[in-house]
Amino acid sequence: MAEPTSERPPEAEFPPPTAKHARSLFAAVISALALLFLIVLFNLLGEGAFFFLAAAVVLTALFELFDALTQTGRKPNTVFGLLCGLALMAAAYRERTDLILAVIVITTYGALLLSLRRNRGQKASSDAAWTVLGVIWIGGGGAGAVAMLPLSTDGSLILTAAILIVALSDIGAYFFGTAFGKHKLAPTISPAKSWEGLAGGFVATIAGGVLFGAMIYDLSLLQGISMGLIAGAVAPLGDLVQSLAKRQIGIKDSGRLLPGHGGLWDRLDAILFTTPIIYLYLKLIVF
Repeated sequence: MAEPTSERPPEAEFPPPTAKHARSLFAAVISALALLFLIVLFNLLGEGAFFFLAAAVVLTALFELFDALTQTGRKPNTVFGLLCGLALMAAAYRERTDLILAVIVITTYGALLLSLRRNRGQKASSDAAWTVLGVIWIGGGGAGAVAMLPLSTDGSLILTAAILIVALSDIGAYFFGTAFGKHKLAPTISPAKSWEGLAGGFVATIAGGVLFGAMIYDLSLLQGISMGLIAGAVAPLGDLVQSLAKRQIGIKDSGRLLPGHGGLWDRLDAILFTTPIIYLYLKLIVF
């Protein structure tokens, strides 16, 4: 029998949600407010507390990736990957570039060596690749975030601003896309996204950049706008990249931890993709 020449369309793989299974916008708003409350609380508790909150959230997202791979029959090196992700974030927080490089080397060689273990899966090499990718992608995104904390005396406020600016991209894209979306952005990857939503998210991030640039002492208005421009351009790519990865793995949601959002990885996809770029901008140009 001849093999099929094309893949199933996205709609066949993930059918449109019914009223019974559709995510509740109200639940999504409640989850987002809960996350915002935690950010504000740990911001008040200080930089160290903020780091531990960020580490806990990012490692949960990393675990969701490894768990999804495990549920679909793969064998990523979960414990090893989580330890490497934590080490990567700690090295970034301590501003130790040498340790960041060391963690990446250890992650790569360690994952490859663990792929030789006796109870390895049938796709040991790709399992090792997923482990390294997860640490660098999700753990590296977290590292980019916590690296903002020691940038200045307003480091925790700057990180909070970066997170909220990226969140505005998602909010703007949702409402503009719902109201005006007619032209699909990437129908084979994420059929619900539109070019109109992309434009709405871009406007929202610039507005957020203006707001935080005016509010935070260590940022100028132009620097805030620049953060908004970066978020508007990069955040949608993070969302699409995660959607592509989930399709390859064969899952719809990364987890069920957050009502209305799926999992933490679903909530952090754009943030983890964007914070390293914002950090580089702040480190190389602003500070």
